Amino acid sequence: MLSILILDYSTSRIANPTITPWLPQSADITSLYIDSEAAFPDDLMDRSFTHVIHSGSELSITERAPFTNRAEAFIQNASLAGIAQMGICYGHQLICRALVGENSIRSSPNGFEAGWGDVEFNDLGVTELYLKLVEKIWQHHFDEVTILPPGSEVVARNNHTEIQAYINQKLRLFGMQFHPEVTRAVGNKIFVNDRLLLQEYGYDTDKIITEGPSIDAGRIFFNYFLTKM
Repeated sequence: MLSILILDYSTSRIANPTITPWLPQSADITSLYIDSEAAFPDDLMDRSFTHVIHSGSELSITERAPFTNRAEAFIQNASLAGIAQMGICYGHQLICRALVGENSIRSSPNGFEAGWGDVEFNDLGVTELYLKLVEKIWQHHFDEVTILPPGSEVVARNNHTEIQAYINQKLRLFGMQFHPEVTRAVGNKIFVNDRLLLQEYGYDTDKIITEGPSIDAGRIFFNYFLTKM
């Protein structure tokens, strides 16, 4: 039976309700909102989770959060225990920071990436995930990963970020810079709420919300993680 742990690092607490609908109803799902070291129960590693999902966040990975030390230790222990881990945006960056070091992450020199952005998948991404060479998926981030854990294979990139997604079968890691959990309705609502921020960085919100994802990203990426990792 699948036993899934969602670690929600979002300050708005939006991650859990956007991730959970994509998971099997038959799975045993535990969700924790992480805002401090105390948010990690002492017995968390004893609960026999098969899969862990590290969510996105409004926080920047380049700044240490109140929970950073405990989160990094959990990621390292989960990796040693062979537990499959998926990272989305901030969670993706956090996994690499924990397993590689602070030199693996940075503020993107290309600045803010937002919108239903094109993601370019290589041959591995096409064959493993059954995607087209280019797909549109929800983007909203300032930071990025530059160095992956040993044995990782990049599966997606774009003109903004060289590592948009990767797979590491040996370490059972699946990470992505974009947000597969975000639907068109939820994504466009966030863009409307962030209109002033988008305008500051030269994005046309009205144009963005006429678009949407080219694929059912949540179904594809969470299914791959839960069945192939």
